[in-house]
Amino acid sequence: MIYVKDHFLIASYANQCNKFYNLYVTKIYDLMKSISYIVGLITLVLVYSCGSTQSAVSESDMAALSDLVEGRKFRIESDWADPTVTRAMMQVGAILGPQNSVARINLIGNDNYLEVRGDSVKSDLPYFGERQMGGGYNTNDIGIKIDEVARDMELHYLDSKKKYKMSFKAGNVDTNESYNVVIEIFSNKKTSIIVTSTERNSIRYEGTIMPLLEE
Repeated sequence: MIYVKDHFLIASYANQCNKFYNLYVTKIYDLMKSISYIVGLITLVLVYSCGSTQSAVSESDMAALSDLVEGRKFRIESDWADPTVTRAMMQVGAILGPQNSVARINLIGNDNYLEVRGDSVKSDLPYFGERQMGGGYNTNDIGIKIDEVARDMELHYLDSKKKYKMSFKAGNVDTNESYNVVIEIFSNKKTSIIVTSTERNSIRYEGTIMPLLEE
C-alpha cells in the first residue's frame, strides 16, 4: 500500500509539473506573440513614416525610382526577415544567434535578392519559419527560390501613400510549392516583401531597391 501511495504521489506530482510546463509554454508563446505584434507594428509605422517623407526625396531621385519600378527592371536586397511566430519557432529561437529573435532576424551579410525583369522574377531569399507540409524548419538551404515568368503580375502606384505596390504569383524552382508575393516600394527606396506560401507560414522581408546588377 505504501508503494502504491508513493507511486500515486509521484504520478500526481509529474502530472502537476506537466500542467505547469504547458501553462508556462503557453504564457511565453502568448508573450512572444504580443512582442512580435508590437515590433511589427512599430516597424510598419517607421517604414510608412519614412516612405511618406517626401521632402528628403528629390525629383530626380523619384524619377529614377519610377524608371526602375515602372520599367520592371530592378533588384531588391533585404536586411531583415520577419517570420511568423509560432510555438515551434520559439523552441528553436536559441539557435538564431545574438541580435536576433524569432520575430526579427538580421540578414546583413547573408546574400539574398529578388530581381524583376519584365514579367520574369528570380529570387533567393533565406527562409525562417514553420513548414506546414513536409515538416521541419529551415535556416540555411531551403529558401524562397523563384526563376520563372510570374503569373498575374500587377503594379500600382498609391498616390495617397506615396508608394508602389506590386503583386504576383510564382513557384519554387525545386519543388511544387507556390507563392503569392506582395512588394511595397517606398519613395526612399525602402522595400517590404511579403511571401505567402502553399506549404509554409508567411514571412516578410525589409530591404532596399536598386538597379539590376550588370551581367
